Amino acid sequence: MDWVREIDELHEYFEAYFLGTTSSLDRLEAALAPGFTMTSPDGSVSGRAEIVRMVADGHAHTSSLRIETTDHHLVVETGQVTVASYIETHHLAERRNDRRTTVVFERSAEAPNGLRWLHAQETWIS
Repeated sequence: MDWVREIDELHEYFEAYFLGTTSSLDRLEAALAPGFTMTSPDGSVSGRAEIVRMVADGHAHTSSLRIETTDHHLVVETGQVTVASYIETHHLAERRNDRRTTVVFERSAEAPNGLRWLHAQETWIS
């Protein structure tokens, strides 16, 4: 399924970027739609430029991060839009944090895996 592959590959990119094994923002910029928004677990909403800046600022900030995505579920898929949810887990040294994420994709031939991220919403899981 292309939407599962896109979720997994973007998070593999995030892991590599934050570990410092890649330094290009090209993958992220290709994935996010111009109007991309993200609602963080604290309820704050960030636009595309702010997300790209936050990721850029986190380059090589850790040596222990591992990110995994599990429990992928398709919510709805139409000819142009896909809505999916998944669990995202960040493993850092001796701690971890989990969040449930819902993402809205639009189909785009130019985007990685043919999907561009329109919106993401994260909710902490204890």
